[in-house]
Amino acid sequence: MTVKDEGAGTPEDDPWGFLPARKPAAEATPKVAQPAVVRERGEIRAAVEGSSLKKRAWPMAVALAGIFFAGFVTEVVAASQMIALAGTESLLFIYPLGGLGLLLLGLVQFRLVDGAARLKVLRYATLAYAILFTIALVFIAGGLLPILAVGLIWLLADQLNYLVPLLVWSLAGDEFNVAEGRKVFGWLVTWTYVGQISGLAVALLTPILLQGLDFDLSWLLIIAPIVCVFLALWLPHALRNSSAAKGTAHRESLNESIKGAAEFINGVPVWRSLMVASTLTFVAGTTVIMGYSVGVGDLLGRDAANLQIIFAATWLVALGICWGIQHFFAERIAERAGIPGTLIILPIATAIAAVALALGSAIGSIAVLIVAIIIWRIPRWSLDENARRGALSLVPDERRTRVSFLIDLTPVAVGLVLAAPIVGIGFATGVLWLPGTIALVIALVAVFYSRKVMKGWDDSLMNWRLRRRKQNRAIDFGSDE
Repeated sequence: MTVKDEGAGTPEDDPWGFLPARKPAAEATPKVAQPAVVRERGEIRAAVEGSSLKKRAWPMAVALAGIFFAGFVTEVVAASQMIALAGTESLLFIYPLGGLGLLLLGLVQFRLVDGAARLKVLRYATLAYAILFTIALVFIAGGLLPILAVGLIWLLADQLNYLVPLLVWSLAGDEFNVAEGRKVFGWLVTWTYVGQISGLAVALLTPILLQGLDFDLSWLLIIAPIVCVFLALWLPHALRNSSAAKGTAHRESLNESIKGAAEFINGVPVWRSLMVASTLTFVAGTTVIMGYSVGVGDLLGRDAANLQIIFAATWLVALGICWGIQHFFAERIAERAGIPGTLIILPIATAIAAVALALGSAIGSIAVLIVAIIIWRIPRWSLDENARRGALSLVPDERRTRVSFLIDLTPVAVGLVLAAPIVGIGFATGVLWLPGTIALVIALVAVFYSRKVMKGWDDSLMNWRLRRRKQNRAIDFGSDE
């Protein structure tokens, strides 16, 4: 993610021009030469530092790549093992537990992330995950409650993918100012793709290459605790001389933290609509994800290797398309649609994915189910993530991480909890296309609220609760320059 000095009309007159839902018509007219923009001190420093910025960001790049590598390979393997051991009905319990776990640990991080040194929080978090992973692996190796142990690992991997990266990005926000961030954040995002693709590649190729060797695929689950221990020991040492280890000057109680973030969302009406739209989108989207897993599991049976290959290959294709969109199209889409116009893409895609889920479930087609999940994953992992980061850049520094937890984490957790009963209706009634139809209705309501975000976005920029700076810059997601 990079940042451009670009606004609507004259940059000096309207430095917030990149934020409206639609660009003014004047932008389409030929532009006359403008006086040179005076750069901030931080931007001049970023321009002359060059590769030294990447050197400072290197530990965070390794951390993001390692977390997503371990998280993705573990989640795919654990999901395959779980369905093979307990059948697709087990997902009705795993998903709600995953949502509740995200909310619980999210509240803990919500309380600590700005009130304590972030490196300390990250070290304790990764060590705690390593210990829990190891305990579950001991149970699996000893044949003790393997279903519960694999379920625990799946839940931990899900949290590893959602919660720990937020801590690393908080470190990056501490370490780099806005001008430096425009140079290095896009590079960091590239490393998240490296970790994700590597993890999925290992999950995909291992059962293929080791076929016939009687290799127990559950051994791949040992990767996660090894990576967690490495990061807990190495990252604080690598960042010992940086400014990324600091917390805020004072601690707040959990009630104060939640109240401050909620006050911001309630005080900016368009953010209330965004919160509702996000929650509904993730309820419908998680129903698509769960419906896909149930459908593929029922059609393939309890073959862990085949399930792992299908899950990993599907995610890998989606991730490859996402990388292409990020690299070639994200910048132009962001500039043309703006933040609110980009945010409506995921709800629309969710509605289309729900239709594909209903169709694939009705006719029993793995291919159509794969299309459904890819339609959901592509905007979720690319354009929607970009737009959310851009919207959150408007939140005051002291509240951004906590507002991020509410906007990013809460909808995901609620989606995990509510998707299970929706899919459960399909189990109970035997009408396999019903969950997809319910998801479609929910997604259409999310589109309605997303349109409210688009209509109210321009007026919301005048709200005093949004961050004001002398020079704001347009957010450009498409290049590393």
